[in-house]
Amino acid sequence: MKGIFNNYLIAKVILDFPILIIAHAIAYYNIIPDNQFVSIGAQITFIVSSVFSWYLAASISKLNTDRRFNKYTEEIVFITYTLLVFLIIQASNIFLFKLFLFYSSSFFAFYVITLYLLITTTKYIVRKYLHAFINKGRVFERVLVIGNAEYANHFQDVITKHIFYGYRCIGALHENPDGFMACPYLGKPNQLREILNTQTLDEIIVALPNEKEKDINEIITICNQFDVKVRIIPDFHHFISNPMQFESIGLIPLISQQELPLDKWNNQLIKRVFDILFSITFFIVIGSWLFPTIAILIKLSSKGPVLYKQKRWGLNNARINVYKFRTMYHRVETVSKEGLFLQTEENDLRITPLGRFLRKNSFDEFPQFLNVIKGEMSVVGPRPHAIPHSLESLNFVSSYMLRHMIKPGITGWAQVNGYRGMTKNHFDMQNRVNYDLYYIRKWNFWLDCQIVLQTFINMISNKKNVN
Repeated sequence: MKGIFNNYLIAKVILDFPILIIAHAIAYYNIIPDNQFVSIGAQITFIVSSVFSWYLAASISKLNTDRRFNKYTEEIVFITYTLLVFLIIQASNIFLFKLFLFYSSSFFAFYVITLYLLITTTKYIVRKYLHAFINKGRVFERVLVIGNAEYANHFQDVITKHIFYGYRCIGALHENPDGFMACPYLGKPNQLREILNTQTLDEIIVALPNEKEKDINEIITICNQFDVKVRIIPDFHHFISNPMQFESIGLIPLISQQELPLDKWNNQLIKRVFDILFSITFFIVIGSWLFPTIAILIKLSSKGPVLYKQKRWGLNNARINVYKFRTMYHRVETVSKEGLFLQTEENDLRITPLGRFLRKNSFDEFPQFLNVIKGEMSVVGPRPHAIPHSLESLNFVSSYMLRHMIKPGITGWAQVNGYRGMTKNHFDMQNRVNYDLYYIRKWNFWLDCQIVLQTFINMISNKKNVN
């Protein structure tokens, strides 16, 4: 099935060409006055330079990389990034070829907006067509997992939950057949050549420990002979606090730990400027009228203060007062007699009717923009947990404290991936922390933009938690 996925990527690239021409035509007939004539040569020069600029920008931004494993918001972010690079290149072309003599700034602005809308819409439609083919079972990649039962079953759970990845696990190979339930057990790793002789596979997922280096090399050699793609799940879990950088001295491969992105002062500055500008914009556009409205409704609907302050851990475990709109009745218990933190549950009697509405739409979190202005929180980051909840999590969640290496956020990578609100079990909390650690290791400005956009979409669509 590789051919269909390749055709999907090719279609994404090719469709940009007619869109550039269509965007020019729409802008031309809407902006250029009827009495103004633009020569055919100038039009062709503009279109050719636009095509060159766009594909160069797309190459720089890696716009057309296969992102079916990621949310569409990531693609929107990359389209935006591509458009910014395109603007710089095309503006240079306009000046170089003196196209400003024929095209006004209003034309160029209209052209860019039209191009952006057409590109985002077209890529979304192409993506949905691919999803439809996958959903009908007409497109998928056949995958074999070589590793223990835990990896194989977890992989099967992931591709079942996210069907649009386009994977189908046809089986697993391991020395010990016990524990294989989700993926059919097909034998031991030394039977790989026999399986490849009898079945067509698209990918092999190898999840073996580092001490199995000889077996891993043998698997790679066999897969190369059969022209089957190999992906290896690295056994680097003990290096979880820092990202890995692959280097080489001569032909000797090296793996070194890098400093985290937000350890760098320039990245901290970018994030802080974004936090301040975003928060100020929020208060002007939304907070100026929504805050007084919610405050009046809270006062009218139940006794108690409008804002609720709760001690939570911030950067480097420093205690901060996190602000929220009060959603519970005044002076209800939040800690059990045994000292355990009482998470809010569905139909929790402690929550007021208005509070239920505020929580459902995440309006109760809005006062935390005050924490952002104060520098205690960020717009995007790991969500801060109540201190009793954090103390409980320390006992059963691996690397829990590492999430406090950066400022907590109003929204985060875990939340937009479905781990929002109550965690029903230790497994959910571990997954939430894993997403937080991924964000800390992979932070960049565009990831923050993607998370903000996805949060907005989730609020509009009222997307539920994974639970």
